[in-house]
Parts: sequence; structure tokens; C-alpha cells
Amino acid sequence: MTVELIHGDCLEVLAGLEFGSVDHILADPPYEGEAHTKGRRLRGKSDRSVSTGRIIKTAPLEFPPITEACREECKAHFGRIATRWWMVFCQVEAVSKWMGDGYRRTCVWTKPDARPQLSGDRPAVGFEPCTICHAQGPMKWNGGGLPATWTHNISKGTARPDHPCPKPLPLMLELVRLFTDPGDTILDPFMGSGTTGVACVELGRNFIGIEKDKKWFDVAQQRIESARFRPSLDFARKAKQRKAKALL
Repeated sequence: MTVELIHGDCLEVLAGLEFGSVDHILADPPYEGEAHTKGRRLRGKSDRSVSTGRIIKTAPLEFPPITEACREECKAHFGRIATRWWMVFCQVEAVSKWMGDGYRRTCVWTKPDARPQLSGDRPAVGFEPCTICHAQGPMKWNGGGLPATWTHNISKGTARPDHPCPKPLPLMLELVRLFTDPGDTILDPFMGSGTTGVACVELGRNFIGIEKDKKWFDVAQQRIESARFRPSLDFARKAKQRKAKALL
């Protein structure tokens, strides 16, 4: 298993990668400008209000929204670089914008503990879509006929890295298991705090991560290095099975 972490702009790195140089791409790029205008909730920060009962404090996101030019360039590179699946988390309004020539399905991450709509004047958003495309060759995944719907709580408390919008590790572990095989190489061009890299390490996949923000690159590097020195989930499960058989 190999891990390569790159501190730099993903477009510059992607342009230098050869055709079919990775098996899969699993990306969580910045969302559109409309989502960024709302900023992010500051955890644990709220004031009481007579009218609404509570005012939630927010702060601007620490990174700019994705541009149309960046999205189109990423799509062109993804279809060229990946040999199998490339998947992109996005807003529901942007699903069609991420559909490449190999578009196959839109999956949904359902969030049982999603933040409520505190104004009460409309439903809250309790899910997040992921656009799934296939690059080349015959399609194959490990889920059989299962639906493309996955339910996981949002990372909270000590399990949540100090990042404004990280994906929960159980979700990324499930996606890596379903769409990739041991020994495959997975590229995350918007690595953030490195959760996809942690999932790859724990499941015995090769990983390439790109992150241009030095702060989050350092966080990702530390988390992935820590995961490399822990027994993998597959190893721990097999060891448990061997122990159970020995007791029979």
C-alpha cells in the first residue's frame, strides 16, 4: 500500500497526470457560491432570541466556492485519468453540472442528524448527493443490486476533524468498500482533512491526496499517518474471525 500526499493546486497536478494513472477518483470539491454565502455554523455558538428562541452564529467558509472553469477542467481530467469510477459530492442543484460523458447514477448520503431548519419556515436539507461516473471499460462494483443510498450521521464531537465540512469516516469507508478493491489507487483532488485517505489506509487501498491549503494539508497528513500505524479494519476483522474459529 502506498500513500502520496501533494500540497498544491489540484488543477496543476491533474494536468501532469497520465492517461489512466489511477483507478478511481473520489472528490468533495467546494460547493457553488450560493452555499458559501450562508457561511458555516460555529459549533456551540448561539444566543437566545425572543422571536426565534435562538440565533445561530455563523462565519464565512475558509475557502472560495468552485468556479465553472474549475469544474469543467476537473471533469475533463477525471475522465482521462481514472480507469474506473469517478465520484463527486455536490449540491443537488449542481448534480447535472458534474455529469460527465460516463455518467451512471446519482447517489444520496442521508444525514439522520442533519441540522434542523431553525427558522421553521421550510424543510431542512437532510441529504447530500454524489454524482457517479464511469471512465473506461466494463463497469464493476461490490454492491450487487443495492440502491445508491447511504445513511450515516454527520461527524461530531471528538470524531470530527476541525474542518468546516468534513465527510464522516463511516461513509467514506462504505464508499471505498463498494466501489474499489484492495490494491486499487484512489485519488482525492480536494483532500481537505484527509478522511478519504484514512478510509483507504484502513482498507488497504493506495491513496493520492491533493490539498492546496497548508493548514488542512498538515491536518490530513497527521490523520493519515496515524491511520497507517493502526491495524487495518480488514486485518482486525480477520484476526477476530480466526480467534472465533479457534474457540470452536
